[in-house]
Amino acid sequence: ENQPNASFAGLAAEGPNLEGKEVRFGATATALWGSFTTQTSNGSVNGMHDSFNPLGGAATLMDMFINATFGGVGVGLINFLLFLLLAVFLGSLMVGRSPEVYGRALEAKEIKLICIALLIQPLLILGLTATAVAIPGLAQNSNPGFHGLSQVLYEYTSAFANNGSGFEGLGDDTPWWNISCALALILGRFIPILAPLALAAHLAGKRVAPTTSGSLAVETPTFAVLTLGVILMFALLSFFPVLALGPFAEFLSLAS
Repeated sequence: ENQPNASFAGLAAEGPNLEGKEVRFGATATALWGSFTTQTSNGSVNGMHDSFNPLGGAATLMDMFINATFGGVGVGLINFLLFLLLAVFLGSLMVGRSPEVYGRALEAKEIKLICIALLIQPLLILGLTATAVAIPGLAQNSNPGFHGLSQVLYEYTSAFANNGSGFEGLGDDTPWWNISCALALILGRFIPILAPLALAAHLAGKRVAPTTSGSLAVETPTFAVLTLGVILMFALLSFFPVLALGPFAEFLSLAS
């Protein structure tokens, strides 16, 4: 956000992107709070996220896609535990071990529940975004270009992540937005809670096997890197195509 607004390029007014920001906070503090408020399901803002530079807006979107920063805040803790279990499963298969965590085997039933809880996010967000932009008149966005797609994507991502912030150039006080965002919010709360509860019940009912030299250690730096890789691959690559069509394309178009 300390980069100049592309609209002011070459003008005497060129400087940090202060559109939509309070001067008392400035670009740096506003961008910092924008990052923290989307990482922690806070939703309060001290500047207009819709006026962020394209990559600044992309950063806030990615914070909500991951929804497990700082070990997960609120329901984000569930997401982090799901990523951890998925990392155990993938790491065990890569080294030829039977997947297990804390002495309890991870079998097909557990992996299906993990997939249900994790895949509902891209399916719901991308499905609703595609519907809103495909049907004329539904989106009610203030920008028909790349930024218009970012506005729609942000609205559904914020609703799913229980965040509450938004790109407020979007005319979202319509029956379509009220109903579809309520659907995203409800399914984004209950499915990621109910599926892990069922998973916990399955794991709790299993006999605990003693830890052996063949067990995958989850307290090592190597496993931490593996878990980070799983989070980045799943949470970010699932949304990379729509990010490329939205904020990344907007950034490249303005840069040219």
